[in-house]
Amino acid sequence: MNNKSIKFGLLGGALEGIYISLVGLFFVCAQDWFSGPSVFPMILMLMIFVFSAAVSGLLVLGYPLYLALQKKYKEAISTVLISLALIFILMVVCFIFYLLL
Repeated sequence: MNNKSIKFGLLGGALEGIYISLVGLFFVCAQDWFSGPSVFPMILMLMIFVFSAAVSGLLVLGYPLYLALQKKYKEAISTVLISLALIFILMVVCFIFYLLL
């Protein structure tokens, strides 16, 4: 495992954590914006879900896919695992903060 894999793994995990936080903040604010009975909030939610899947895939799997296409499979797997480990750590920290509040 080289330093570039660690750097991009941590960067991908951190950016994914920031992106998830921003989408969560949007959903908290959107409750007030879309309070009436309408189909548009559901359509918007599904569009955000699909867009988020694409952005998340790019953030977590973009560089590892590039490495895999260059046949650097070990570095690609380690980069993905580092990203997922950081996302898991951020999830545990958020859960602990939620329990303490």
